[in-house]
Amino acid sequence: MIPAVVLAVCLASSKLLRDNRFAVPGILLMAMLLFYAVLYYSGISLQEAAARDWLPSIESTGALVPVFHVAYFEQINWLALSGQMDGIIVVALLSSMMLLLDVSGVELIARDDLDPDHELQVMGFTNMVNSCFGGFPGVHDVSDTALVDRLGGKGRLTGFVYTLLVGAAILAGADFMEIVPTFILGGLLIYVGLEFLIDWLWKAREELPMSDYLVVILILIVVMFSDILQGVSFGFLVAIVLFVVNYSQLSVIKTETNGSDHASNVDRDLETRELLNQEGNRILILILQGFIFFGTADKLISAIRSRIMDQEGSRFDFLVLDFHHVSQLDTSAIVNFAKLAQLSDRLGFHIVISGAHENAIRQLAKHRFFTLGDQRFERNYKDQVETAVDWCERRILADLNRDDENLNLTLTDILRRIADDESDVELLANYFVVENRAAGEYLFHEGDRGESLYFVGSGSVVVVLEMAGQHEHVLRKYKAGAVLGEMALYTGENRTASVRIEEEATLYRLDKEKLEVMSGQFPASVAVLNTYVVRVLSERLGRATRNLSRYM
Repeated sequence: MIPAVVLAVCLASSKLLRDNRFAVPGILLMAMLLFYAVLYYSGISLQEAAARDWLPSIESTGALVPVFHVAYFEQINWLALSGQMDGIIVVALLSSMMLLLDVSGVELIARDDLDPDHELQVMGFTNMVNSCFGGFPGVHDVSDTALVDRLGGKGRLTGFVYTLLVGAAILAGADFMEIVPTFILGGLLIYVGLEFLIDWLWKAREELPMSDYLVVILILIVVMFSDILQGVSFGFLVAIVLFVVNYSQLSVIKTETNGSDHASNVDRDLETRELLNQEGNRILILILQGFIFFGTADKLISAIRSRIMDQEGSRFDFLVLDFHHVSQLDTSAIVNFAKLAQLSDRLGFHIVISGAHENAIRQLAKHRFFTLGDQRFERNYKDQVETAVDWCERRILADLNRDDENLNLTLTDILRRIADDESDVELLANYFVVENRAAGEYLFHEGDRGESLYFVGSGSVVVVLEMAGQHEHVLRKYKAGAVLGEMALYTGENRTASVRIEEEATLYRLDKEKLEVMSGQFPASVAVLNTYVVRVLSERLGRATRNLSRYM
């Protein structure tokens, strides 16, 4: 025992050398020479040393060539073999699973990345060849890899030497292993164990979090008083508990914003938009992320409850929960969302969920989270967060008696907003062209010359991005009172997107040539128009800046 411990300490100390590629083989060779020198000067024979367990006793096997005879096929019971097909499949699946686990272990030991697909292919090919010679199924061996890695065997030479030793045992028998002293084998095992203790008990104390380091200590204690399988199982269970506890401490709220900063993609007239900005704090928008289970869901509900009970004037009437970045909603979290539904009924606020997976929507609907029909406080679902916010904005406008769903503005109504004098309204009307467009028509396409701006009198139009080979993507929607196409008119650049009529609409078009003529005859009104456009662009830019600041 003492020589094995001394050898292990010497091997561990060899790592202090700057270049220790030959240190371990040299120490092992010196240990063997020293052992046989002691035997020689002590007059102890090899047989006596083997009797004292200083040398291993290996039963003589002789040559194992050939390892497989064709005559063996005659002894195969093919019917019994076919009856074990289910077991053969299980062994194959278990071998694949063991390989993937062992590959992860080898990656940690070698501190290198491996390709699992490549390793599976190599294992499959090797096992097929091995089976032809009567061998057993095999996978990567983490323990042997750890031993070789600790001994400094980083190159292919180790594999070749290992192959030569196995080949020698097949050709000449394993008798030659009797020359290796037992203390060397024991010293190698102690050395590997000592290295693991140094790495995971000494070095890890500064590298691992305290909770993970305590798990390592507990695993070691269980292994010492039981066995390694129970130690690993215990560590696995503790790791699961720690994961649940630590993950539940993380916030699933990726971003918190409100209706003023994250408005819908619906453009209305400037006055309505500014009114919605003022009322935007009534809409609380929570962009969720990650995996939601009972731990994180409970923390989410607690955050919502504390926010709505806040007495600082930040109470909201609409809650938008966006699930676009949520990977999965666990069944255990559904109970918490049922509590949230009760909270909305008791305290009085609407809930809109957006961007959730179909399975999550099905689970919520199964537990009656969503409301049916007209109720005082609704809970419903929308595909996109912008659509959800638009639903909230329309409810706010309805509460303020400013419902714009069927709003119909005449050209006179539009011109009163940009005319410097009431008497100029009728005269300015001559510069605009009234266009009545049917649903489905395109007002212009991406790449067209931008020579006009439009005011929407009624109906709705959408800005769409046409992507080759894909469905068009709706970027924005314009309702009555909104202005569109103004950027290309002022910059002279081509249209950057297409505009399609979504609902039958009445539009008032102002061409670039007419604007130039109007600026000469009614400079004050053109200045008011320019100011109005600047206010629209400023409102959009300010809202985008506030929304972007939430993500910084």
